[in-house]
Amino acid sequence: MDELEFRRNAYADPNNQSPEFLASAQESEQNQKFLDEMKAFDDALEAGLKDIEVPEGLADKILLNQTFEQYQDNQKHSRWHLAIAASVAFFIGLSLNLINFEQNPSIGEVAIEHVKNELIFTQHIDEAADLHTVNAKLAKYGGQVEQTLGHVYYVNHCSFGGAAAFHMILQGEHDKVTVFVVPKSTKMATQPMLTQGDMQAMVTPVKHANLVLVAHKDEPMEKLEQKLSQRIDWSI
Repeated sequence: MDELEFRRNAYADPNNQSPEFLASAQESEQNQKFLDEMKAFDDALEAGLKDIEVPEGLADKILLNQTFEQYQDNQKHSRWHLAIAASVAFFIGLSLNLINFEQNPSIGEVAIEHVKNELIFTQHIDEAADLHTVNAKLAKYGGQVEQTLGHVYYVNHCSFGGAAAFHMILQGEHDKVTVFVVPKSTKMATQPMLTQGDMQAMVTPVKHANLVLVAHKDEPMEKLEQKLSQRIDWSI
């Protein structure tokens, strides 16, 4: 089992008891350290989700309750939600030191770090999600895509700064672009544009949320934002 396959299995189920998985951990100090971190994360994630405060507003209450119920159900049947939603594996604010923020990070800062830390997984995934799948996830955040957005590599829910958010990766003009829809009940500072190194984040307010785009600094973000604005109905 190579390192990438080992990490995917560790994301999915850090308590995996298969002989091949355990042998890979024992044969590599780096693999064993990573597995220990994932086990610690798993415990912290479960405790952290139980401690999340429900924000004001019925819509947000329903959203967070559904997200937590989905987590509990998946815990009983499969741990692959951690591999599929790699963003959850890098839950912001937990004690694994995978993300190093200042005390009050902006939405753009959280989004860029989120994308960086999940790259080991997302660079290989391609679900080729269709419009129905996208809308099934987006509806919880008050949006509906009315025209195709192009190739969608990945779509799901994620934990964004401790709150549930929409997470999608699609093909941009030059490279992949990550799209988050973050409820406005998430109390973070917002700024329209942010550049960090070779990455940029663009934040646009919509009806009940903030639309956040993250991509390489050479990606024409304004053009993509206009495309999304024209093709997503935020009135539902």
